[in-house]
Amino acid sequence: VIYHGDTIKKWKEKGYHESPEHENFRQQLATPVEDAQEILATRFPMPRYVDCVHGDSQSRFLFAKVNPSQTHNSVYGYGGPAGAGGAAVLTSHSKSSWTI
Repeated sequence: VIYHGDTIKKWKEKGYHESPEHENFRQQLATPVEDAQEILATRFPMPRYVDCVHGDSQSRFLFAKVNPSQTHNSVYGYGGPAGAGGAAVLTSHSKSSWTI
């Protein structure tokens, strides 16, 4: 799974990855793809390859798998009413792929 958060999505929309002065950004986007291609070529059975961007259907699928307790039925924490003090859901778009 390669996930591009909201900030990366905006930078790609602005074309920073195509700009010569942002070569480092382009390399950082290419590295996980190259790593994934190597993994796909060497593992059996072949893992599923998912490259998703913040807000698309694949990212919603990813978050449902990573945090299945947070669904449309449990918006307020485990299905309770608003303000019931459900468990906090922590997500971060600022972590690098190496940290996760």
